[in-house]
Amino acid sequence: MPDDGMPRPNNHFTLKIGGKEAIGKFREVTGLDAENEVIEQKESAVTANGQNIIRKVSGSMKWSNIELKRGVDSDGGLWEWRKIVEEQGPDTARTDCELILNNYDGSAICTWSILQAWPSKYTGAALNAGANEIAVEGVTLVHEGLKRV
Repeated sequence: MPDDGMPRPNNHFTLKIGGKEAIGKFREVTGLDAENEVIEQKESAVTANGQNIIRKVSGSMKWSNIELKRGVDSDGGLWEWRKIVEEQGPDTARTDCELILNNYDGSAICTWSILQAWPSKYTGAALNAGANEIAVEGVTLVHEGLKRV
């Protein structure tokens, strides 16, 4: 399907860890945020009406943690990645990732590059014999930068 510039649904996306094949199809991703801290600089000068001047300047850049959720299947890739952090520390597990929003035909619409990510938390499925829903696992990624490529 040609890219006609039309927005697409946000429900087809995959995660690649360290350039490997996609580790799974996810049902929810949140935390694709970047912001600058704001520093208020108060100046001793006053305006014509007697107000102090407060300038807002850019502080440090920070990125939110990325939360991913998916239905549990036989692929243990997320668990294994988290296990590296537990056994060898986060420096060994750090890797660049790509989060890809896909079109209906599977082609990439847009890609976010996640720099030096590692899983700080793994959440296993909540199991309930009386529930009528799929089992969902989740992972929280911390990282050192996010950019849309």
